[in-house]
Amino acid sequence: MNNWRWLQGIGIGILMAGGATAIQAAETLPKPLQPLRLAQSYTDLVAVSLFQHYTAGYPAPVLTDGLSSQQIDSVHITFVRRLMGNAGDEGAIAGYKLALSSPQAQAQLGVNHPLYGFLLENMLLDSGSTLPLKFGSRPHAEGDLMVRVGSADINQAVTDLELLAGLDAVIPFLELPDLIYEKDAQVNAGALVAVNVGARYGVVGDPVDLEPADSGLAQLANIRVVLNNGQGQFLAEGNSTALLGHPINAVRWLRDTLQSQGVELQPGDLLSLGSVTTLVPLDEDTTITGLEARYFGLNSDSGSVDLDVSFEVPETDR
Repeated sequence: MNNWRWLQGIGIGILMAGGATAIQAAETLPKPLQPLRLAQSYTDLVAVSLFQHYTAGYPAPVLTDGLSSQQIDSVHITFVRRLMGNAGDEGAIAGYKLALSSPQAQAQLGVNHPLYGFLLENMLLDSGSTLPLKFGSRPHAEGDLMVRVGSADINQAVTDLELLAGLDAVIPFLELPDLIYEKDAQVNAGALVAVNVGARYGVVGDPVDLEPADSGLAQLANIRVVLNNGQGQFLAEGNSTALLGHPINAVRWLRDTLQSQGVELQPGDLLSLGSVTTLVPLDEDTTITGLEARYFGLNSDSGSVDLDVSFEVPETDR
């Protein structure tokens, strides 16, 4: 991705018409997204407070109740910019993360389509990595699925096969999101958008080629993910059809949403398409010290592609 355009300024818009919520990214803030001058200091305080909870790993209260969509834009802009600045050389935008990619998840937050946020380079880990067990305020895990943009032609694609031709790989992705907010907090779509839809870490596997043919669409629709703990005990499973019925539908939604906001996908962009499995909490009472995600159907052989991550348990918790 040409990351300089994101460093010029991030415009993230929540479109509330019809109960729908989306995010906008642009080089500079368009006039409709310019925050109100009198509200700026308050939205900055909210963003800074949420960022401090994020970096300290301490659950935050919901601070966005009563804010307009324009004010939530300002919170999200400031939050993401602080994430980028805090990450230093690894703070470039690597791609996008979809949230609420199933009707059930959308209904829980009162919206009728997904949300999206940004993935930074420092969020992406190799398989076999080790993290602190308490890597976030409210750390979780889920089996996710990622694809990579291979051609800018994806922005003109009409059919599913044309969309598929704009991708060059499907990638296993064990996501480690951070829900950030206090356990009993009443989180709505605006609160989730404000904290970049909970993006924290994810374990990225090796890319698997996608054929721009019906076989490629069938491949995407028949990926099964099994999430186990470090001892191989079952935690959760799911199928890629959980992603808006088919992963290509999630790609189309993101492409269309970005285009409606003046942003086009670029070759190399990584697209995390959402939860294939249910969320697994990694709270203070967990006995999980490692995770394994097994992906079946990623390639033509009958085996699985596996990812793993280990957690360092503090001495006081042992």
